[in-house]
Order: sequence, then C-alpha cells, then structure tokens
Amino acid sequence: MTTPVTLWWQMWTDAAQTGLRLWETMAASAVVIDRRMPMIDAGMRNPWTADHVELTGMVTEKTQAFSKAGDSLAKDMAAMQGLWMQALQDAWSLSTAGRMPSARRIAAGQDRAMRLTAGMIGAGGRALTPIHAKATANAKRLGSSKR
Repeated sequence: MTTPVTLWWQMWTDAAQTGLRLWETMAASAVVIDRRMPMIDAGMRNPWTADHVELTGMVTEKTQAFSKAGDSLAKDMAAMQGLWMQALQDAWSLSTAGRMPSARRIAAGQDRAMRLTAGMIGAGGRALTPIHAKATANAKRLGSSKR
C-alpha cells in the first residue's frame, strides 16, 4: 500500500531524476548538434556525397521520440483529468453538504490530491524518457567518432 510519506518521497525523487535527465539531454544535444552540423553542411554543399543514412535518421528518430513522448503525456493527462474531476466533485460535494465531512472523506480527498500532484510531476519525466534515451544514445555514438 502506498502511504502519503512514500508517495511524497517518490514525488520528489521523480522530480530530481527528471531534472537530472533534462540536463543530460541538453548536454547530449550539444554533442549531437556539434557532430551533425558539419554533416548537414557537407550534404548541402554536395548532396551526392552526403551521409543520407545519418541525415534521414535525424528526422525519423526525432519523430519517433517525440511521438512516444506525446503518447506518454496524453495518457498521463487523461489519468490526471480523471483525478482532477474527482477532486472537483469532492470539493463541490463537501461545500454543498451543509455538514462537516468525515475524517475518511477528508483523507480520501487528500489522497486524491497527493496522487494528482505526484502524477503531474511524474508525467514530465515519463514524457522525457524517450527523448533522453535517443539523445544520449546519439551522443555516445557520435561523440566517440573522430572528426
């Protein structure tokens, strides 16, 4: 069973991991851009001798990574919308009940709010995962080659 403390801990570790992966992605992007700009330049100067495999991969890999990220974000946002609607229903029913809510009802609302917060924080990290994976893999592959 997930307790509020473990959910809180998971929420902050997810945020820290997402921040770290974001920085790794940016650093890897700098390496990839540095290696690919001369390839693009050479391809524009002489299309017959261009590295067409690498140039094509630049487009397809981004499309795949961002499609996966968008799919992940859409799934997470649908789940968050369900929790958000339940939280609004809780607030509405509590405000119109005309009596004090029970401890169980308050705890259920707080649990839902905590899961909503944790889900929103985790959504960014899950969406970043395919982009991070592709960027760091490209940096390792392209960064080790000689210019």
